[in-house]
Amino acid sequence: MLGLIVAALRARRAAALVMLVLAAVTMGAAVAAGAVSGRLQREATSARIAAATPVERTLSVRSPVSLGTQPDDIVAKFQALIADVPAERSVLGVRYSGVLRAGDLLRVPIELRAVDGFCGNATMLQGRCPERDGEIVLPPDVARQLGLAVGGTLRQDGGSGTAVVPLTLVGLFAPSDPLGWYWSGQDGAAAYTTRGTVAKPGGAALATYDALLPVSAFDRPVSISNTVNRLRAKSLEVSSAAATLATTVAADRRGVRRGLLLIELQVLLCGGISIAVAAAYAAQERRADAARMAIRGLPPWRILAGTAGQSLLPLLVGAAWAVAVRPVLWQALAVAVVVVVAAEWPATRASVPALLRVVQPRRPLVAATLEVCVLALGAAAVFQLASEPAADVRRDTGLGLGQAAALLIALAAGVLATRALLAAAGLAGRTALAGGRVGGALAGLTVGRRRTAYRIVPVIAAATCVLAVAAQDWAGAAGARADRAAVEVGADRVLRVAPMDRERFLAAVRAADPGGRDAMAVAIGAGTGPPVIAVDGTRLRAVTGIDLPSLRADAPAPLTFTATALTLRLAAVGATVTLQLAAPGERVTAVFRTPAPTSPPAPPVEDADAPPPPPPTLVESTAEVAVPQCAAGCRLVSVETDSGPVELLELRAGGTVVVDGPTFADPARWRTTLARAVSTVQAGQRDGRLRLQDVDPPSERPRDNRLYVVDTPVPLPAVIAGDLTLSSDNDLPRVRVFGADVPVSPHLVASVPRGGAEGVLVDLEYAAHVAGPPGGAPSAAAERLEVWLGPSAPAGLPDRLRAAGIGIAGGDSADAATARAARLAPAVTLRAGLIGSAIALLLAAVTAAVVAAVDRRQRGAELTALRRQGLPASTARTVGRWTAAAPVLVAVPVGLAAAVLLRLLAPSPVRPFADRWPVPVAPVQWLAILGTALVVLAVLLPPALWSRSARSGGGRSR
Repeated sequence: MLGLIVAALRARRAAALVMLVLAAVTMGAAVAAGAVSGRLQREATSARIAAATPVERTLSVRSPVSLGTQPDDIVAKFQALIADVPAERSVLGVRYSGVLRAGDLLRVPIELRAVDGFCGNATMLQGRCPERDGEIVLPPDVARQLGLAVGGTLRQDGGSGTAVVPLTLVGLFAPSDPLGWYWSGQDGAAAYTTRGTVAKPGGAALATYDALLPVSAFDRPVSISNTVNRLRAKSLEVSSAAATLATTVAADRRGVRRGLLLIELQVLLCGGISIAVAAAYAAQERRADAARMAIRGLPPWRILAGTAGQSLLPLLVGAAWAVAVRPVLWQALAVAVVVVVAAEWPATRASVPALLRVVQPRRPLVAATLEVCVLALGAAAVFQLASEPAADVRRDTGLGLGQAAALLIALAAGVLATRALLAAAGLAGRTALAGGRVGGALAGLTVGRRRTAYRIVPVIAAATCVLAVAAQDWAGAAGARADRAAVEVGADRVLRVAPMDRERFLAAVRAADPGGRDAMAVAIGAGTGPPVIAVDGTRLRAVTGIDLPSLRADAPAPLTFTATALTLRLAAVGATVTLQLAAPGERVTAVFRTPAPTSPPAPPVEDADAPPPPPPTLVESTAEVAVPQCAAGCRLVSVETDSGPVELLELRAGGTVVVDGPTFADPARWRTTLARAVSTVQAGQRDGRLRLQDVDPPSERPRDNRLYVVDTPVPLPAVIAGDLTLSSDNDLPRVRVFGADVPVSPHLVASVPRGGAEGVLVDLEYAAHVAGPPGGAPSAAAERLEVWLGPSAPAGLPDRLRAAGIGIAGGDSADAATARAARLAPAVTLRAGLIGSAIALLLAAVTAAVVAAVDRRQRGAELTALRRQGLPASTARTVGRWTAAAPVLVAVPVGLAAAVLLRLLAPSPVRPFADRWPVPVAPVQWLAILGTALVVLAVLLPPALWSRSARSGGGRSR
């Protein structure tokens, strides 16, 4: 029997090769899916962890400690409590809050810090690193505010109950990598020193430990939670977003694993259907073999072995290796064997005359049963998709019909299309015959009569649907990734900038790009909640293409000057007037003192009914103050007085009038505080002068006695995406900008650059003016500075920015962000689905080749007979083309329509993003549908037309 099978295989090599290829491709794809699943999971999780921010990978531990006289021992005890924390990198330190004082007037609230590895992660701009107790280093801006140079002395004051510590400034520093992990935990500006210096004030210090968790720590989310709980049980303050990242990593791993499992099952189903169709068509060709064996008197089981063996032998050869590599696939192989045996089984029950008939009798019951089952499964899949919530491969929701909806819906549609094709073809053939159109009649009647030959339509429709669905999901996700990258990055390219004064930063960017079309200064708030993005509104449209005219509402011009001395003409008696000025990178204070009264004040009147004493007579005078810091330009920010009344008449700078009388007297140019504080200044304008008077309101709220220059719109215009909580006092929304709560005039939009669906966009220049001048409490990490570059930015622009004094610490681009997103779990799963659908199309193409091979002999004989009866060659070619192309031309639109229906019923089970980022993607990707149609037609039509042409030519040669 084996020799008979081998001889039959030699005679029918094409059919045997096709069965071998079907088995090898199907099982090989299943083996590959299982083999690459683990690797893809690791790659996706590694990409997720690499894309995480330093904060998401950091575990921070804090604990109050009393350092005493042995700070190293106390820190060692604290370190022993955290010894079991896994860390790729770690930073141990102590910090102490207080105030640095230089002289009698200059003070800055700032922390003393002693941090391991500081000298290796800082660049000393001047001087050296602290080596002995009492030595500190400062950021240049802080040293400038204190009026100190290297070698200067200052004091640290921790408040009541602590010692005042004398200090020496030994260096000025800047972070070596301000955007790196080390400095991500060093929030705010600080004075860095030794542990002994931090211990000297004698108050309670804060021990700190920041650990960058290794990649292996995210394998199990519960391990991170257990670590956090253990530390908190030791009365330590622990904060970390690592548990959330670990949960996301676990969901990514589960999504890739489950997605590949569904793809594997889909390929196995497609392969099983293809093997079933190929076996059924091959069984038709072997009916003559079964008849010969029956004539020789062989029993049915030997007939079955002889016919089925011709398919089973190549099937086993193509699949046995896969079972050896992955034993779990034996079940799929067993199902394939049963399918092949079932296809050959009818031949063992038929009589010899029935087996020798060229036109086989119909089996309506069997065909109808199969078709009804397919239609029922397709309807059930549609119902499940319509009634259940959207699937998600990141959730383990079991395996239902909805997971194979693409196959089932396309198969059902293919069955209906086959029925419609056969009926329509028969009707068209009869109509053409009645009209005398021989070619059309032959083509229609041939298609309508060959019912079994067109059962390939459901297979091609299923493969087309699977490919169209995968292509739509991939195209939609790719577009969503590109859109999100554009929003999150903000511009085509972004340069990250080392911390510097925001107004100096804005001026430097404008100087580097005077045309205003290629570069834009941006400051992004680092606080919690929706991000606040401050942009140079004058360049937003040119750089990003986003037009938001409401961001730059009209406002009075700022009061600026360039001089080294100020002259103030005023009327007062014994009052002090202080002007706050904003110079590039620092705050300047100009103090004007008026002459003291010439006569002593009148004694208090004891009689309550006596009239109050007359107000003092104001004496007009002129005061001059040197402001060398304003040689490069200053802006007037505010004015305040220690007593009153005071009348301001004119302010000059180097002989040029900065503020004249009408400007002082204009109420639209002056305002009280916008912060949540009580104003203690009363302003009045009359006779070309501004009159200031101190008041003492009965309130315990913070007080502010300054009168501010109005050089911005008030409230501040803000473009807001998402919800913003209104304040409870005046129903005005407030946004925290540069450390100050600022009332805003909201303009609602769907999304903002960098923030997406949640964020606040304000003008950088206006926000810097409203929030107050630089030089207050230092907060070097309060905002992240960036330069956004437009699409036409020249290659030399970063060099021009560096020449303008901007330190570029890194960069990003929308293309790079899109590429990073393409390495995450959703993109990996969708890419695997696209490959799996291509394999399904390959299986359908091979199956179509089987059908063509089985059909070739009979169709060739028919065309030869017709040619001998006088059928023209052109008519024969026309009949051949249409009968060959009909299954493909019907199946492809059916598969595409099923793919469109599937996506209208339910979205992709693989969301482009793991978080809740909105995905406004159209349910149907028409370009992907068109591309799928072209690919499928290019794959299936040429072989079919070639085989028909070959048969027609063969007929003519006889």
